[in-house]
Amino acid sequence: MGDQPGSLKQAARGRARRHIDTAGRARRGLRVSAKKPQEAEWEDELSAGGQRSRTPQLQYARITVPGAAPSPGNTQMRGSEEASSAPQEVEVSAAQYPAWLQRLVSKWENLPARHQFVVATSLAFVVCNMDKVNISVAIIPMSRDFGWDSTTAGLVQSSFFWGYMLTQIPGGWVTSRLGGRRVLPAGVGLWSLATAIVPFSAGTIPGLLMSRAAVGLGEGVAPSAATDMVARIGKSSERSRSISFIFSGLHVGSLAGLLVAPQLIDHFGWQTVFFIFGLVGLGWTWWWERLMAGIAAREPEAATLLSEDRSGGGDAANIVPWRAFLRNRPVQALACTHFCNNWFHYTMLAWLPTFFTDTLSMNITQAAQISLLPPVAALAASIVAGPAADSLIEAGWEVERVRKLAQLVAFMGPATCLLTAMAIDDGYVTVGLITAALGLASFSLAGLYCNHADLSPKHAAVLLGLTNTVGAVPGIIGVAVTGALLDATGSWPVALFVPSIGFFLLGSTAFTAFGRAEQQDFSDNSPFWFEQHLQPVMDALPIKSAQSAAGKLQRSSRAVLERVQRKSTKD
Repeated sequence: MGDQPGSLKQAARGRARRHIDTAGRARRGLRVSAKKPQEAEWEDELSAGGQRSRTPQLQYARITVPGAAPSPGNTQMRGSEEASSAPQEVEVSAAQYPAWLQRLVSKWENLPARHQFVVATSLAFVVCNMDKVNISVAIIPMSRDFGWDSTTAGLVQSSFFWGYMLTQIPGGWVTSRLGGRRVLPAGVGLWSLATAIVPFSAGTIPGLLMSRAAVGLGEGVAPSAATDMVARIGKSSERSRSISFIFSGLHVGSLAGLLVAPQLIDHFGWQTVFFIFGLVGLGWTWWWERLMAGIAAREPEAATLLSEDRSGGGDAANIVPWRAFLRNRPVQALACTHFCNNWFHYTMLAWLPTFFTDTLSMNITQAAQISLLPPVAALAASIVAGPAADSLIEAGWEVERVRKLAQLVAFMGPATCLLTAMAIDDGYVTVGLITAALGLASFSLAGLYCNHADLSPKHAAVLLGLTNTVGAVPGIIGVAVTGALLDATGSWPVALFVPSIGFFLLGSTAFTAFGRAEQQDFSDNSPFWFEQHLQPVMDALPIKSAQSAAGKLQRSSRAVLERVQRKSTKD
């Protein structure tokens, strides 16, 4: 007798579940009373097909079941027929989505395409820096496992920039034709796969260097792809905001990498950092394609601009004025500024966890946690820099004046912080000064990083690829030189601070004196004087014949494609 209520309750629950699962197909006539005031909403959902997840406010409901048949083996139940015919109320859980999540999804779906791609590209930059900073944390246990000194560790970290530098100009050229919409996911997929194979290649120095260089190859196309998409569909009045928001993803990626990597290393080993971060990037590429498909359906004009292939239009339209770029003084100043900016960022990004471990006697987790402070400051500054610059321009300031002001803040502010850190013998004050320096340096997002589109919206991606090639050099020599200086002098200020201060002064002078913000005339693409002396050598090489053959092949392929398209249109 004592088991009867339990058996009855179990039977009722089983029937309630069956009724809910088949509500949309059979309409069993369930009577629902909710403990929240959304009863009618819940009933409408059930009668329409049992889509309970669409009622996020409903936490649980009472389902009245018309009758629950007793178990065949329960012959001792008294009044089983009455019990089975009596309605039974059973509490069942309903799927619940928080209201804030629904509001967020609704806002996202209503965003214009030009804003959605900015957010999605910024997330790609989050993944980008996660895969860049993971080695700066993992290098500590890896050095212990493989017995590396500081010079070898610096070589391993700098190998990323070998590939990064190689894809700047080619990546910018390809992006200017195919569009960042195609190039960016290809780059993310490449660097994510290369990240995932690092544990397999780490057994040998050459293998590890090649895998990290492959990560750099993929990440090298990201800046040009982002700049190209902003130039294609972004409004000029939103340029500073868009660039700042996209590149602020780098700081978020640094935060995420420095937060997650130490925990993974402590609990599962340094290998898991590369496996998991690689999978995150591959997941982003899948989501990006779904997002672009949605934009194509909702805003076909924006999708066309993002995906437009600009490789057509004849040979004249395809000519990139490389000579005009190289002889243009504002471009030269911009390339110098990019180099000086990246020396500070790349050396700090690579060596900061090790610096805190050595100077503050911290373990790897504590050092990584302290290393979170500079990216937080940089993220905060990047949020302010873009809107502040656009506001000044809207208020009537000249664009050139705003760009130079932002870049002076980005250079002279950090230089002052580093000089002060060298004069103070207090580890935690030094942490605060480095945090402030990296925060102020983010004003470059409203300075040099916007200047490529100022000089030429058409060639913005190529220009960024050109200057970023120069800017990748500090990643190769700067990171390695820092390790060598540290081994030679044993002084962190000499190895890490002094070179950055010198380049801050050089970059401030170059950009202030020669930087410009108006569109440049790149029509003078005439040969340099030394090309005349090289012409006999060039004529002796089979370069022209190969170029001619490649041109003929491209034109014939295009003609075939056009014929196929016309035929398919007629059919």
